[in-house]
Amino acid sequence: MNKNISTFFLLFVTLLLVPMGSLLAQQNENGTDVNINVSAQVISSIEMITINSMNLSEVEPENNRISINPQNSTNAGKMIAIGNPNSEIRISYLEQRELTQPQRSETLIFNYEVAGNTEDDQSSAKILDRENRDFEFNEDGRFYLWIGGNVDISTASPGNYQGEFTIDIEYI
Repeated sequence: MNKNISTFFLLFVTLLLVPMGSLLAQQNENGTDVNINVSAQVISSIEMITINSMNLSEVEPENNRISINPQNSTNAGKMIAIGNPNSEIRISYLEQRELTQPQRSETLIFNYEVAGNTEDDQSSAKILDRENRDFEFNEDGRFYLWIGGNVDISTASPGNYQGEFTIDIEYI
């Protein structure tokens, strides 16, 4: 869960609890008190820090494809998730995103690949796939992520392409 979602959740829970508090003091038609017990467990937010952005411009295309291996490329992006030590987390992201060239309205599809590790060691990081998305923070409350992927540039016009990468991390 990113910081904005955590803040929204906390605000939502607060707004949900405020009306409930007024119910505690109300009486029903028979004059008896109504008691409603409400509890919420608010887990601290997860902070995401971008250490390095992915660098596509330094990669030489092979067979009209630019590829960045998240386990060994120095051009991979690097992020650190910081949360509660030893807590279990689930990581998800959209594997395909559109890159757009604003001047010509042309697009490319980028296929993201993410590797994660409890240690700050890219070479031993595990690739996140559909069955491998549940992890845990290390004893310092950190989880390291490297972002890579590939894009077919066979039909791409020269120019700058822009896009987003979104990763969600939540406590489980």
